[in-house]
Amino acid sequence: MSKSNRIAILDAGGQYVDLVKKAVVRLGIPADVLPLSTKRSMLEAGYGAIIISGSPASSHVETAPQPELSIWDSGLPILGICYGMQSMVVAHGGSVSRNAIREDGRVVTGVDTGHQLFQGTKPRFSALFTHGDFVRSLPEGFSAIGQHKLSDGSQAISAIAKGNKLGVQFHPEVFDDTPEGYVVFKNFIKIAHLTADDKFRNRQLNNLIKAKTKLIKSQAADKNVIAFVSGGVDSSVSISLASRVLDSNKLHAFFIDHGFMRDEDSSVIRSLTDQGIIVRQVNAADYFAEASIKIGDKRYGPLKRVVDPEIKRKIIGKCFIDFQNKLVAELGLDGSLLLQGTNAADRIESGHSQGDGITMTIKTHHNQVQEARQMKEEGRLIEPLDDLFKDEIRELGRALGLPPELVGRHPFPGPGLAIRILAMNRSEKVKDEGRNLNKIQSYLNNNKILTPAHLLPIRSVGVGGDERSHLYAAALDYGSLSIGELENAGSGIPAHFPELVNRVVYSLSKEKINSLYLSKTHLTESEIDQLRQADRITFEELRKSGLINKITQFPVVLLPVSINSPGNRSIVLRPVKTTTFMTAQAMHPNRDLSEVFLHSLAQRITKEVAGISHVFLDITNKPPGTIEWE
Repeated sequence: MSKSNRIAILDAGGQYVDLVKKAVVRLGIPADVLPLSTKRSMLEAGYGAIIISGSPASSHVETAPQPELSIWDSGLPILGICYGMQSMVVAHGGSVSRNAIREDGRVVTGVDTGHQLFQGTKPRFSALFTHGDFVRSLPEGFSAIGQHKLSDGSQAISAIAKGNKLGVQFHPEVFDDTPEGYVVFKNFIKIAHLTADDKFRNRQLNNLIKAKTKLIKSQAADKNVIAFVSGGVDSSVSISLASRVLDSNKLHAFFIDHGFMRDEDSSVIRSLTDQGIIVRQVNAADYFAEASIKIGDKRYGPLKRVVDPEIKRKIIGKCFIDFQNKLVAELGLDGSLLLQGTNAADRIESGHSQGDGITMTIKTHHNQVQEARQMKEEGRLIEPLDDLFKDEIRELGRALGLPPELVGRHPFPGPGLAIRILAMNRSEKVKDEGRNLNKIQSYLNNNKILTPAHLLPIRSVGVGGDERSHLYAAALDYGSLSIGELENAGSGIPAHFPELVNRVVYSLSKEKINSLYLSKTHLTESEIDQLRQADRITFEELRKSGLINKITQFPVVLLPVSINSPGNRSIVLRPVKTTTFMTAQAMHPNRDLSEVFLHSLAQRITKEVAGISHVFLDITNKPPGTIEWE
């Protein structure tokens, strides 16, 4: 049996597998992500413990991916996470089946703190659950060391144990939503008799800088490298790494104003220039607005008239590639490479090819369109950060000496305001959703959440159980709702109506919602100006109130929805807290942000931005709602 001080993470196809490795490494233990089918002999020869990740698959179906059966007979400690736990149950003769109600988001579960896996945790804590399958019966010799009740009254098993074979239904690797996850991993390392190295992380960071700069230098060779920078931490860290190893006459940085930027161009360029990086600003607003794309036999565009969010992202991604080629031709930079700040969350959510043939796609990232992937296959694309999460990139930025205001800047997506404007081709009064709305209202009434509900006539992107959703948003009228009532509504409505709703918004405007209207909305100057003004007001108020550093990201979204009279639009405020961006916690009134601040902000937006009739606050965690709406 191996005494190796290293953990093998078997990838069953879940979106958080890289977070599992990150959690282990953070505790000072080296780890490798391996295919689920890795042979027992290899595992025993090189590793001291095994972790099996989550998966979008169902462990109880015949085609479900499974590890080599004999690993369950190995003496190596094994921790199964979510699907990994269910796979353990099925392999040992227990039963798993699908339930009518999913669990997506934070759920409070009780655990046995007398068991070594939970020593030092609270007896009841919130954890991230993302599943529709539940353990129905345990195999012989296994015991439940974590349980909680579902809303239908049935009992859910959240953790199991038999000797050094352990399983948790929740995701301890997502520290934002499972605060006790750090302790769970620490305890598993103790159970496995592995020894954490406190200096391992520092050595890793130094080695990471060396490895990334070496990678860039190797890929670039003596070629010219073009970088499109936005002032965000990803592109800033990428170009900072590149500037360490590339000659200044070979590195060409451009700030591309594609027409969907905030009012902060000069500050972004000044911040990068202060780092010794020469940045050229290029106005490409008309180029992007008129761009189109051919998919199959059909051409979509121009961008300013496109409604579908996936098509918008694809056009913008292709535009960046085409614009690079245009600059190459104009500047005579034939054979140049493109440097991108794609991070791990971008890569995973836009189609991370998982172990054993499973591919999961939440939404297309503008850096991951077909043209960019083709460039990568041809060796013309440099993505030094695509295995790192946002907090790791910030850590790397600090180690590189980048200023705090740049490292801590709120993320702003490459497509900018283009994906924060939900487009619509028509204007009309919206019919009452009738039966569906009555079900949601009954759920609220039964849970004593006494406020009217509405189904907004637009869909947004969400995620649940490692899969993409594109569903409606439920809206709640303004009311004197407690913190608990808002939390229950934000998580409970998507959980009970998973085929209908993936997002819940709460009205910050005191006018009751009596009727809903759709307003024709495209990526044209008037709509961009509306959102840009609302965004500017939001960040002015955040800075004035000293809140900007207490919020990880604050998207401001324009909806093609008018309240009570036709012809207007609405704004959604989406403040969240997160470190990895794979999950996020919505910030709620009086719990995270002052209700007075939120209502004051909403009033200023409706007063100063012409044509905005209503302001909502998004109270949905990720999952089930993504941070951005598109």
